[in-house]
Amino acid sequence: MISTKQLKLKIGGMHCASCVSSINKTLTKQEGVTESRINLALNSAHIDYNPSVVDNNRIISIIKELGYEATESDSDLFETNEKAIVNYGIRLRISFLFTLPIVFLSLWSMLNDSFLFSYQTDGIMQALFASLVMVFGGKEILLDAIKQTRHFRANMNSLIAMGTVTAYSFSIYLLYLSFNTGVNNSLFFESAAMIITLILLGKYLETISKGKAGQAIKSLMMLRPITATAIINGVEIEMDSASIKKDMIILVKPGEKIPADGKIIEGQPNIDESMLTGESLPVEKKTGDEIFGGSLNGNFSFKFQTTKEQNQSFLASIIKLVTEAQAKSAPVQKLADRVSSVFVPIVLLIAIATFIGWYFFDPTNPMLIKSVISVLIIACPCALGLATPTAILTGSARAAREGIIIKGGDVMEAISKLNLMLMDKTGTLTYGQLEVMDIKIYGQFSQRNLIRMVGSAESQSEHPIAKAIVTHMKFNQIDKTVVRNVTALPGFGLKAECENRQLLVGNKSMMEKEKVSFGQSLNDAAKEMEKGRTVIFAAIDSIIIGIISLADKLRPEAFEVVKELKKYMEKVTMLSGDNYQTASGIAKTLALTDFEAEIKPDQKKFIVESYSKSGFKVGMVGDGINDAPALAMADVGIAIGSGTDIAIESADVVLVKSDLKSLTKMIKIAKNSLKVIKQNLFWAFIYNILAIPLAAGLFYPTFGWSLTPIVAAGAMSVSSLFVVLNSIRLSKMSM
Repeated sequence: MISTKQLKLKIGGMHCASCVSSINKTLTKQEGVTESRINLALNSAHIDYNPSVVDNNRIISIIKELGYEATESDSDLFETNEKAIVNYGIRLRISFLFTLPIVFLSLWSMLNDSFLFSYQTDGIMQALFASLVMVFGGKEILLDAIKQTRHFRANMNSLIAMGTVTAYSFSIYLLYLSFNTGVNNSLFFESAAMIITLILLGKYLETISKGKAGQAIKSLMMLRPITATAIINGVEIEMDSASIKKDMIILVKPGEKIPADGKIIEGQPNIDESMLTGESLPVEKKTGDEIFGGSLNGNFSFKFQTTKEQNQSFLASIIKLVTEAQAKSAPVQKLADRVSSVFVPIVLLIAIATFIGWYFFDPTNPMLIKSVISVLIIACPCALGLATPTAILTGSARAAREGIIIKGGDVMEAISKLNLMLMDKTGTLTYGQLEVMDIKIYGQFSQRNLIRMVGSAESQSEHPIAKAIVTHMKFNQIDKTVVRNVTALPGFGLKAECENRQLLVGNKSMMEKEKVSFGQSLNDAAKEMEKGRTVIFAAIDSIIIGIISLADKLRPEAFEVVKELKKYMEKVTMLSGDNYQTASGIAKTLALTDFEAEIKPDQKKFIVESYSKSGFKVGMVGDGINDAPALAMADVGIAIGSGTDIAIESADVVLVKSDLKSLTKMIKIAKNSLKVIKQNLFWAFIYNILAIPLAAGLFYPTFGWSLTPIVAAGAMSVSSLFVVLNSIRLSKMSM
């Protein structure tokens, strides 16, 4: 079995979808690299590789050889954005200040049909200011374009550079000609300057918007307080919350944020966990209850003992899951990646064809240069590169705010395609806490004696039924009796020796297997099962002495959630280990026509596999260790927050809050996110399909329609901004 490692990199110098495609294509050709996931919105890379074939230094050097920066660390979206905002802000102000006089001189000559000074003087002044814009505002664009050319590649900056340099150099040439010929031709200095200024404005606004897209993640990161009050040797000491270790005693005062995970050892506070779980109301806690770092204390001081290191806390795991989810793009992005890989070369060919076409059609027409510049500028594939990652970033952050952790864009798309939802009964549709509801006795045994024998045997088991019976025994203050040779029979019950007699405790199948005489008990059991209750038979020496009926309370929201799920799914099916009659009673209460009864833990995986082979896209909701294989097998495995660590690890989605309403919210968020991704991609494609012919002047001879280079630059910036703002809508959509 090949052991792979994952390398996380912060990438510098990426500007568009072509950059992403270039890095991806080169890395995946490298022997030993199994997968490469580059994220333009986060400026990050997650690379899976075989360390026995290629090492991380080689991977980093490959990226650097392509002309990009690469450092081994998690990419900090917010730090990167803040630096980018400052950078673009400074360059934008410089470009704007130097562009103003160029525009003023151009407008003066246009409006007055004369020059402010003279054609040559005005031209020299425009050339000077345009040079300053190119050097200070467009320096990074031009240097990156040169770097790409040296590596025989082209990207967004290549197109911008070619457009602006063409406008600038052709204007210098025309200005030079005027000194020799006296002919005053139209200059394009304002186009070169305005293009760079508008590009910087678009990038500045886009970067601000990208920061807003990840605001929910930033909010999570800011939940943990900076300081905490530790109690060491009875003394209160204020310390940095990042320094808190496991097993420390922490004091939390009213209104303070809880700095770490732990268990309450003193006090009964009301805790606001809304930012972590989506639970709107404060939760009453008592001694022994678990609390999570990042939640907010109410009006009472309390002490707790930390149970985890900070990097293993619930909040840290949520942030890690949400951040890592950004690395996994939706499959729908593959279309954009394929287009991006050939997009820039095609645009360059269109620009050349445009120049040749106008040269032969009308070589004296200003469209000869204007159309070429416009094609190069308007076709920049920024929107294409941002279409998917910004939507995934906003969608997964919105889900996190609702207490739903979706582990990647691929999962987001898979959720939107589900048409069958399998729901484990115990702990998912129900609370997973059985209670003894009724006891029936047959023969000379009393209820207390029955519970004493059965409870004493069951006290050696960890099964939920066993725990419920033991709890009932303790509540009624019934003492244990001596039992020996307890043997558990998974899926059936148990055997034991009690008071020198053979005791059998289990389901109907077990009793039939042991050839037990049922008598009236079968009719009584059937009536209990019709109520959706679980029935356990107890027998002494192969004769039934009593039945115990137990019920696992349905979650109050279960009925409404099942009803809502039916709107999205072809089929909603309950999986239950109960016998057919009990499962039927529960299904009837939930208005479910599809259910699977008497399911053994190891059968769930095969049920998921069977539905998948039948053509269904299967979602599986569970919470226990025995659900983990089925969660992993499903198209989308969904672990409910009250579940085990193994179930959560195996799942694609974690519902942090133990509320089934999160399930329907998850579906709505995923469907809306995919809808926004498709809208973004449609806009990015249709924008170029319509804009490039217009920019090339295809409609100019017949209709007089064309795009000036300045309008092209503005339109390109607006297209990128549209994609980002459209993605941000996800954070405000009602779910």
